[in-house]
Amino acid sequence: YRRRVVGFVWQQTARNLLPYLTAVENVELPMLLEGTGARERRRRATELLSLVGLPDRAGARPEQLSGGEQQRVAIARAVAKRPDILLCDEPTGALDFRTGLLVLEMIERVNRELGTATILITHNAPIVAMADRTVTLADGRVESVRTNEARRPVSEIRW
Repeated sequence: YRRRVVGFVWQQTARNLLPYLTAVENVELPMLLEGTGARERRRRATELLSLVGLPDRAGARPEQLSGGEQQRVAIARAVAKRPDILLCDEPTGALDFRTGLLVLEMIERVNRELGTATILITHNAPIVAMADRTVTLADGRVESVRTNEARRPVSEIRW
């Protein structure tokens, strides 16, 4: 289920990208596990790096990438297997404001262009303005569910 249905983006991306693989190889990894052929893996991985704005960083290893670039590689890798659901756990928590906005724009773009249902977990209240729906939890229970009638573009969000 985890390998086929759900993609994950974690707050601490550097721990989850393999340091000895390039960005494109990190994105190819889930497809390798699925048995996708080498040419198709490379084509799709390159396409996904372009989707997240990193076509020119394909040959870079994680330590050569900024935190925001690492997070965008992680997003590309998380959607490489075309999951039905993308879970993002505090994807902007370890990033500066400007880089955080860029990552949120990439998550929104993946959601829109690939049609992946996206669940973004955050303590950063202003981010909820970009959501279709907000579920608030308290003490492990659902406290409220709200539909956002007036979604705001990521570019208008400030924290």
